[in-house]
Amino acid sequence: MLPDIDQQATLDVAAAIAVVRSKVEREGLVLKESADFALFEKTVRATADKYLMEDFSPRFFDLHGSSAFWVGAYDHLGHVVSVQACKLDDLRDRSLADHWQQQQRRIFVDPNPQARLGTEHAHDAYHMRGRIVYHGNLWLRRDMRGKGVAVPLTQLGFLLSLLKWSPDYHYGLMSSKSAQRGFGIRIGFRRFVPRGTHWNVAPGNIRADDWLVYSTRSDLYTLATSILRTCDEDPE
Repeated sequence: MLPDIDQQATLDVAAAIAVVRSKVEREGLVLKESADFALFEKTVRATADKYLMEDFSPRFFDLHGSSAFWVGAYDHLGHVVSVQACKLDDLRDRSLADHWQQQQRRIFVDPNPQARLGTEHAHDAYHMRGRIVYHGNLWLRRDMRGKGVAVPLTQLGFLLSLLKWSPDYHYGLMSSKSAQRGFGIRIGFRRFVPRGTHWNVAPGNIRADDWLVYSTRSDLYTLATSILRTCDEDPE
């Protein structure tokens, strides 16, 4: 596991949160954070995507404020524009790959015997241990795409995770197309592995081309300081 960031770093992270929040709110959006995942499910079902990831479903997990949160962005009419969620797992006794092997089987294979989970997951996942945050269920309403809000919205999730939990790793699973186009690096991921979970026969809602994308705690702190530095250089 990695050493905790110091008190000055905590202040920098809080300041960076204020910066990205301001960027989002300048677009006329209202941000709300919650640990109510029954409400998250209701909110997601009201979006055009409608897909609630199993990782954030109260049917599969007991999700509460000490280890999970979600953020919604709303327009002036109160309609949801964006959602995202983060969940912390304490994996000090096993690797992320070991965690996947157990969890993916339980939530995808047991209900769907046709699915076949493999064992050759992303290489780095076999070496990732400690306090690990999964960041997913990201959605942005189509009319807001290309307007410069996707990056600060997603960075907000990174920074809240860092401030709340100081995780060893913060990861997601991203399509190879998005990863290779550079979206991951723009939002804050710094490490990329061209494989995610390994499936011999994947369930219908699992992309076969997912990449593991992640940042260490140090990477997240560097993201926070770079946001502050950019703000100082270009206050507008």
